Amino acid sequence: MLEQRAFEAEFLRKLDGLVLSATRARTRRAGRRVIGRAQGAGIEPENYREYAAGDDLRFLDWNALARLDDLTIRTFRADRHVEVSVLLDASASMGIPERDDKFGLARLLGAGLAYVAMSKNDPVRLAAFGRRASAAGLETTRFYRRQESYVELRPFVTGLAAGGETRMAAAVGTLLNERRAPGMVFVISDFLVAAADYETALADLSAAHHEVKVVHVMGTKEMAGDYPPGAYRIRDCESGATREVTLGPAAAAACRARATAHANRVRAFCASRGITYAEAFGAEAADEIILREFPRLGGLI
Repeated sequence: MLEQRAFEAEFLRKLDGLVLSATRARTRRAGRRVIGRAQGAGIEPENYREYAAGDDLRFLDWNALARLDDLTIRTFRADRHVEVSVLLDASASMGIPERDDKFGLARLLGAGLAYVAMSKNDPVRLAAFGRRASAAGLETTRFYRRQESYVELRPFVTGLAAGGETRMAAAVGTLLNERRAPGMVFVISDFLVAAADYETALADLSAAHHEVKVVHVMGTKEMAGDYPPGAYRIRDCESGATREVTLGPAAAAACRARATAHANRVRAFCASRGITYAEAFGAEAADEIILREFPRLGGLI
């Protein structure tokens, strides 16, 4: 299964290489903002940005001024760290269609983000939300800080099973009831739920001053609607409702249009709230997704 790759040495080396490349490129990214960290009393250089009126001249990069005639401020890692929570959608829709392995992709990406966060020694935890018979609401690991402890996440990642209804807003409510300091929250889901539910969840996280990142996972087959033609009785994997449908070229085209409209709506809502949106469509493209989308998510690498 795809989630097993999250703990293989080859996969972790790719993540290490991604982090190293991003770190080396920072000096050429004037103005790049490091989410959640403040210019503080730390001693470890972390980033560069353009000078603004009122900035402390003690942090001016005099070498850049001499060589490039460019006013650049060096920023440093503050003594405090950013708490990172990775919320995984574990509802039944994440396991359908089984061949798409959306849930495996979601767990691979979630574990990968946790590993990258640990490279900065930020406290990070994984959480899964869904409504199963044995456990409703939110299931979380404890916070881990160092990469040496990353392997301890393996039982949680590999032991999850997709099932039950999506209750994203309720899960976020449980998270916010902890009353922790604002941090960084990744939400990994197919968002196949009423728009009001995921919009409420994301808006509540933003209102609590968390830096919110969305990773939208969809499967290749479900987006294409490419099923054998014929008459079917289908059942909603979460609600249990059934309906009669006839599949064929027209139905496949309609499915593709709905999938595109769904992705556009999630993306547009994120843009309207200043939430970073990353697209993860197709488990077979997992490596490409990581190389393309992880740097775009920002704040970690």
